[in-house]
Amino acid sequence: MRSFRSIFIISALLFYGSLSVLAQKAKHQGEIIYKLSQHITWPEKADQHKFVIGVMGSANDFYSFQQLAMEKSKISGMLIEVRYYECATAVSECQMLYISQECKIKITDIVKQTKKKPILIVSARLGYGALGAIINFVEYEGKLKFELNEAQAAKRGLTISDQLRDLAVVI
Repeated sequence: MRSFRSIFIISALLFYGSLSVLAQKAKHQGEIIYKLSQHITWPEKADQHKFVIGVMGSANDFYSFQQLAMEKSKISGMLIEVRYYECATAVSECQMLYISQECKIKITDIVKQTKKKPILIVSARLGYGALGAIINFVEYEGKLKFELNEAQAAKRGLTISDQLRDLAVVI
């Protein structure tokens, strides 16, 4: 039942038509990412007590994720911690890395620097899904949708649920 409710909420947030795409992104992207994360399984680590979300590029996005961490507090039973990274070499142990549109670092450099780590890379820039982001938000017919790069997820040891795959534009 919880899975159905999460999928329903993701669908409603993605297809909510009364807002412009930009307003929709600003208002709902963090919530969507939170819901999406519940349909992804990371490899187990015995010492994992925190779910770390890294943010690159925009201080505003960093503050939005901090707000999300305060509101939701946990992902997969772990406390949420948000970290801001200014360069790809600084990215340390995190489960999710959000690359904002303002990020000046090439995604190919970020993917190369983190390639052996089980990090869910999330972005919202045209073409980033094909370049290594696992989830990439895109505008399609005036609505916010997301691309899913299954090959990149598999390389990083991440398991994507069938329900999430069904909602995505798989690339």
